[in-house]
Amino acid sequence: MELTATHLRYLLAIYGLAQKKAEVGAAEVAKVVRVSRPSVTRMLGNLMERGLLERERYGKIYLTDTGLLLAKRYSDRVTDLRGRVLQMGLELTEEEVLETACLLAASLPERVLERAGDTAP
Repeated sequence: MELTATHLRYLLAIYGLAQKKAEVGAAEVAKVVRVSRPSVTRMLGNLMERGLLERERYGKIYLTDTGLLLAKRYSDRVTDLRGRVLQMGLELTEEEVLETACLLAASLPERVLERAGDTAP
């Protein structure tokens, strides 16, 4: 499944929040991603259409099995890529480093990401 860097940032934000507590709300996602609640609502709809999450009547968000597996896989990749971006010594904020890692994870071909993971320091 192809994801953009923006899809990935939201998915990873939800995944990270879900690691800390069972129920995740849109306001919490908006705070982590640093966007407005309407932006979160639109993206949640998009992720729901892709079968990556479910949203209950009172707004609680849960990753589907597919969403959870995908988030775990990309979380590991983004962590690896984040480290590689930091090693470059670029003058980036933490948010810019994360955005760059998400862009790379979403853009690089699967074969490159698999090979990079095998040879990571």
